[in-house]
Amino acid sequence: MTTTEESENHPKPVDFNERRMQALAKENAQLREYIATIMMRLQDNEQLFSRLFAVETSVLTATDPEEMCFTLLRELRSQFSLDLVRFWFDKEGLIGSTPMSALSDHDLVWVESGEINAMGFNRRHVWLLQVQNDGFPWMQPHDEPLESIALLRLGSKEKPFGVLGLGSNDKNRFSPDQSTDFLAHLAQIISLSLEHSITHQRLARLAITDALTGTQNRRFLQPYSHQPLSSWFGKGVPVVALYFDMDDFKGVNDRLGHSAGDDLLTELCHIIRSHVRAQDPLIRMGGDEFVLLLPSCQEKKARSIAQHILNDMQALHHQGEHISVSIGLAYSSSQQNLTLTQLINHADKAMYVAKALGGNRVESVKENKTE
Repeated sequence: MTTTEESENHPKPVDFNERRMQALAKENAQLREYIATIMMRLQDNEQLFSRLFAVETSVLTATDPEEMCFTLLRELRSQFSLDLVRFWFDKEGLIGSTPMSALSDHDLVWVESGEINAMGFNRRHVWLLQVQNDGFPWMQPHDEPLESIALLRLGSKEKPFGVLGLGSNDKNRFSPDQSTDFLAHLAQIISLSLEHSITHQRLARLAITDALTGTQNRRFLQPYSHQPLSSWFGKGVPVVALYFDMDDFKGVNDRLGHSAGDDLLTELCHIIRSHVRAQDPLIRMGGDEFVLLLPSCQEKKARSIAQHILNDMQALHHQGEHISVSIGLAYSSSQQNLTLTQLINHADKAMYVAKALGGNRVESVKENKTE
């Protein structure tokens, strides 16, 4: 038998060590590739959480829900390069009574009560969809370039108060097969922050609000009491104070009862409000005494407003009682810049002059202009 025949009949022995080394080399290559992928993901996650931390920090420094929402819109767009960030809020929900004038119609849409759950958000915390395939009825005509969107429920599944939409022109940015852990965390942070801010705002409002009339109370004035009027209303702004006191209010209470007296106080505030701007502060000083502050108002105009209020009160009859008020007027010109306490004290003195002259009238007291 020749050497060639022997080689064919007896193959070369398998070198198991070599095969093991080849397998190890292949495993090492796969491991290096896996580690490189993990490191890349860690770097991506580190950048992701760094951006998330920046958003959370900005949110926590916001002073009210409106500022918080405005900050979120700005930060989410810039930190995550999004083509759409929009809130849909339930107009009857937690945030429904919160002013949001700083947000445009593009940034905020109010939806009807129950509409959020009707969309199925009571069954999911985060909804990822490709717009062109799935469609979404809340989209607007100018949203046409969007290819994918992440919808984050705000609030519990029992009582959602809103939805936050994050949109992209890239259809793979929010693909339905992606993990939603990060987005769920973001939704929870935003929900809790908004709920806390709204609750804090409401408690703060209750602390400075008169429960009967809905006006501010004396605590509302405390931060400004001894400050110049310019620190509140701006430099060079004239301010008028009207001080109201209902005539013979004790007698009305004695004759008609305290419930009738409460109704009259509420009616007085309603009449005052009907003649002034919504933002003009109206403060219940105690009992039947109220102060109205009119910034950027000249004395002649304020006297006309006071007279209209007097006329409306004269026309008001309650259970046969003729109702009237005495009004004191005080004026701080742009040159005077009195403190708030000084201006109110002047108006209070003028009110007592009106009382002394028989009531149902407007009086002012001329004060030292250099005060």
